[in-house]
Amino acid sequence: MGWQEEVVSALDARVAHEGLPAREPRWRPLGRAVGGRTPGVFAVDVRGSDAGMDRKLATLLRAQRARSVPATQLIAPGGHIDPGLGQFGARPADVLSRHVQVSDIDDEVSFYETFAARLAEATTSLWIWSPWTAKRLTGLLPVLGEAVRRGVRVTVFVRDPYDTGQKKQTDLVKRLRAVVPTVVSVNVMHQKIVVIDERTVLLGSLNSLSQSRSREVMLTIEGGHFARKNLAHEHSEDFARTPCCGACHGDEVDLRRRGNGTWHWRCYNRACPGRRGDRAWQTEVRFRPSGRR
Repeated sequence: MGWQEEVVSALDARVAHEGLPAREPRWRPLGRAVGGRTPGVFAVDVRGSDAGMDRKLATLLRAQRARSVPATQLIAPGGHIDPGLGQFGARPADVLSRHVQVSDIDDEVSFYETFAARLAEATTSLWIWSPWTAKRLTGLLPVLGEAVRRGVRVTVFVRDPYDTGQKKQTDLVKRLRAVVPTVVSVNVMHQKIVVIDERTVLLGSLNSLSQSRSREVMLTIEGGHFARKNLAHEHSEDFARTPCCGACHGDEVDLRRRGNGTWHWRCYNRACPGRRGDRAWQTEVRFRPSGRR
């Protein structure tokens, strides 16, 4: 009989592979034999034997005491772990999902080609933190509108309208709000982040909705775990739910942080009946139970 890894013979409770044809079998003890369903075929217990690791593993796989998992299942797109991996397959998949790939490094000239391509690829969600708006936004509004029409959830965070830089761009912010369902005003924000489909992060020094002449750098980083970590750090879900003012019932409410680190919403409508001098209606941010303040 020719060499066949699948067929083993048992001799005195010791297992050996059969030798080559017309030659005396070369018996080698591997471990104790355990009778299988097929006559003449045995599972092998190789614990404590001198068999090589590759042969031990092959024997365990035949005995269904070990499981093989394709690497393509462990490295899942977007970091979403395949539930079919089971408990032990899911653990290495989770570890691998924490690794990231820096796919692009752009300056202020090349960034917008990368940005436009990434926006066009968005399928589920788009989060943008860009403190200021300027003429640059005009060219991006059609791309953002197209994403909204595709069913992408688009959320944009910008500085409040009484910020010195934003006062000149009131009309642009209104145009942005007409295209994007959720635009959140944030007092003194300075983050420059874009998160696409919870798997791609564009992060750096460039204001994506206003950049004009300054020298900048932006990294494009692929990794579902890293993307979700950014969203959690920025409290994206909690901060995307801007309440109406409890006094004037309007939507001119911005997000603010006190010196002690706590967050609150504040009405910036100067005609609000709840305003008393510099004091305005405000309410604490309600974080979800899993949210970190």
